[in-house]
Amino acid sequence: MPGPGSELAATRLVCPACGADTVRTGPRSRRSGSIVATCKRCDCHWLTNPSPVQQIAESYDFDREMYAEYVAAKRHGTLEDAYEVTLRRLGELIGSGGRELFDVGAGAGEFVALARERGFEPHGNELAPGAIEMAKEQTGVELHHGDLSTLEGDNLYDAVTMWCVLAHVPDPDDLLAQILRVLKPGGVLFLQTPRWSAMDTAGLAAARLSRGRVTRVLDRRVTDAHIVLNSRKGLTTQAERAGFEVIEVKPVARYSLQTQSYLRSLGLPERAARVAARGFDVAVDRDLFFRNVLDLYARKPLA
Repeated sequence: MPGPGSELAATRLVCPACGADTVRTGPRSRRSGSIVATCKRCDCHWLTNPSPVQQIAESYDFDREMYAEYVAAKRHGTLEDAYEVTLRRLGELIGSGGRELFDVGAGAGEFVALARERGFEPHGNELAPGAIEMAKEQTGVELHHGDLSTLEGDNLYDAVTMWCVLAHVPDPDDLLAQILRVLKPGGVLFLQTPRWSAMDTAGLAAARLSRGRVTRVLDRRVTDAHIVLNSRKGLTTQAERAGFEVIEVKPVARYSLQTQSYLRSLGLPERAARVAARGFDVAVDRDLFFRNVLDLYARKPLA
């Protein structure tokens, strides 16, 4: 009898990070229908059956009220600390060069506003009209509405940044190619993207042992919103394939959502989530929790 996910056997799957075809698929989730694949070469994991591209694009069509609810659920102190560290590092890597910075998927403009305070000339784009409206209201920054392919010109910026964008797009290679196009020679890319961690390995093991019945963690972590959970090796290879010179790839524990909100999204009742969040917050604050994201710094070659 064919096993779960065997309908994919006739389809050649290729790792979106390193390009290898040494792929193993997991069981189909009985809850969501999703199927997660594992690259045996670089340990990248991804959703093999995401929704159609147009449907994913439409899911980011937040209005002002919807986006405000998302912003309210963020763990702001954590993000602000990360923004400061990143801007300092970018300044060091750029040196005495220009200060034109473009933030891909800039949200409500918090990062570009801080970049402006730290001496950068900030720009950015967004797909969500509600985010663009909030950015204009709260920071005065006018974001470009559309993806990078709609941005005219080449060699425009000294730095490009992305906070958890690469995992959201159906064609990450094209996004990296667009970034390479708009960066000046010698310009620096910073990106943060979700990382496959021990928590996810446990979730995948539970899914396999239960033949797709126990998938709540996996369904929350690998979705249309996080199509790819990368590995250090996979992200390095992907950036190099795109033409970048990789400076550093580092696993980091950085939880951008409030713990209680995250636990509620996993299906915990409100009271249970509130109680459990206290212990999780202590572990997160003491840097004792899973390193859930990767930070990458890379440079566009001079020639």
